[in-house]
Amino acid sequence: MSRQLKHMGALLEPLDVLFFRDGRPFTAATRGSSGLPLPQTTAGAIWASLLRAVGCDFDKLRAAYIRAAEKRRLTETEYQEVWRQGLQEAGAPDWFFSVRIRGPWLVRRRRGEKEPSTDKPDPAHWELLFPMPATVFSFKKSESAARPEIWLGQPLSRNQTLPGWKPPRDGMRPIWVKTRQDVETCKGFLTATGMQKFLQNKPPQDFSQQDFVSESELFGYDNRTGIGINPVRLTSEEHQIYAASYLALRQEVAFYVELHVPPEGESVWKSVSFLRWGGEGKQVAVKHFDRPLEFPRAVPQQGQKPLVVLTTPGIFDDGWYPQCLAGELVAAAVPGEVAVSGWDLVRRGPKPTRFAASAGSVYFLERLPETLSDTLSDKPLDQQQGWGCFLQGVWNDV
Repeated sequence: MSRQLKHMGALLEPLDVLFFRDGRPFTAATRGSSGLPLPQTTAGAIWASLLRAVGCDFDKLRAAYIRAAEKRRLTETEYQEVWRQGLQEAGAPDWFFSVRIRGPWLVRRRRGEKEPSTDKPDPAHWELLFPMPATVFSFKKSESAARPEIWLGQPLSRNQTLPGWKPPRDGMRPIWVKTRQDVETCKGFLTATGMQKFLQNKPPQDFSQQDFVSESELFGYDNRTGIGINPVRLTSEEHQIYAASYLALRQEVAFYVELHVPPEGESVWKSVSFLRWGGEGKQVAVKHFDRPLEFPRAVPQQGQKPLVVLTTPGIFDDGWYPQCLAGELVAAAVPGEVAVSGWDLVRRGPKPTRFAASAGSVYFLERLPETLSDTLSDKPLDQQQGWGCFLQGVWNDV
C-alpha cells in the first residue's frame, strides 16, 4: 500500500560560491570548472541533512557496509540492500526511505518584489526558470534584436520523407524547422511564462524578449587558486597548486527544490535550515515555502498530441530513450548528454560513470502513457532522486 506523501517546496540560497564537478578527472594542469547541480548531488545533500536531524550514526552505517563488503564483492542490488539495512541500524526511521526529491531548478525574485524580514519566502515573489527546450531555434544574428527571432522545430509530416533519414527507432520522424535561414538551438533559459507558451505550442511571434533569460543574467564563475594540504602534517604539499572555477549566482537568484515526504517527516524537513551542498561542503540556507511553486502545463485539445520536455537530466538504460514512452514516441530532440559520477563516501571510491540525457530534451508523443510517473527515468532510485523531471505540453501533427 502506497503512503500519502506531503508535497513541499523550499528555496536554496547559497551563502558562498558553489562547486559541482562533472564526471571528468581532475588532474594536474587542468582547471576544475563547476556546472549546475545535478539531482544526485541535491538528493544526497537533502537525505544527509534529514539523517543528521534524526540523529543517524554515520559511523555505524559505514561499519555495517564494511561487514557486508568484506564477505564478497557486492552487486548493485546487494549494495542497495546493504545500504538500506545499514541506515536502519544507524537509526534512520522507516519514513525516510519514502522521501522523494524533485529538482533543483533555478529561480529568481520577480522584479519589484521584496521579501519581508522573515525566513519564510512568498511563492508569489519567485519565478521558475527552465533550461531551453531543444526544439527552440534562433537566427545567429538576432541576438541584438528587441526580440530574438525564433523558430520552433516540429516532427516532419507523415506524408513527407527526408532523403537519407535513418530513424533511431522504427516509425520515428525527424525534427524539422521551416526556414531557409541558418539557425542554431537557443541557449539559456525560459521563464515560466515563456515555457507556458512553448508548452501550449504558441507561434514564435507570441514570444517576447522577457521570456528568454541568458546564463550571464543568472550566474557567473569565480576563478580561484588553491593548494593541496597534507592530511597528516596539515601543511601545504609541494607542486600541488590547482585552479578551479566556482559557480556564483547573481543577486536575487537561487535554487528551488521539492520534496514528497511522509507526514512523519514533515516537521523534520522543516527543521532543516542549512545544507552542505557540493564540493568543499559549501553551505546554502534552506527557506521553506508555505506551498510549492506552480509549474506550467498544457493538455491536448481539439486533436492536439502531447509532448514532454525534461527539466532535469534523465537517466535511461537505453541512452536517450525512456522506456516509459515505448510505443508512443513520434520524434525526439536530445541536445546532448551529461556525465554523472561522484564519490561514494561509504566505498571510498568513485561511483560508476553514467550518462544522462540533457535537460531541455523534447519528446513528441502519439498519446500520453496511462502509467506515466512524475519522472521519466527508468530505475526507481533515479526517480526518487529526481532524474527525469518533465513538463507536459502539446503539438499539432499536421
